[in-house]
Amino acid sequence: MNTETKPGLVLPVDTIRDRLNRDPEFLLTARFWYCDIRFFIAQDFYFMRIENGKVDHFLDGTQVFDTYTINIGGHEEVWKKMMELRPKPFYHDWFAASFHHDFTFGGDLESAYAHYYGIRRINAIMRQALIESRAV
Repeated sequence: MNTETKPGLVLPVDTIRDRLNRDPEFLLTARFWYCDIRFFIAQDFYFMRIENGKVDHFLDGTQVFDTYTINIGGHEEVWKKMMELRPKPFYHDWFAASFHHDFTFGGDLESAYAHYYGIRRINAIMRQALIESRAV
């Protein structure tokens, strides 16, 4: 999808995938993890597949019948507050945001909790990549 014509917050999927696959902390915390994560920003969907602790692919858009085991997302306004350099309390983490804001953190929570540090690292890398993409 051409991100130049897409309005609103757009995740730089290639950058996020590449950084996660080079990040020692993510690779350690995500080892042995197999998971499909659906991220949504309002009506925009992104799908990440993790296989044996590495991001196999991270795609912008949907094929309509995409499968996922963990579902993370919400309104664009919440995402923007979460992707600030220093997010305010309860915007700093997807799990916390799901309790205090209009945000979803759901699906196979057993897998999510077992690999929660990997999920937190995805959040950190995603935030860093978005901040850098806006600075360009």
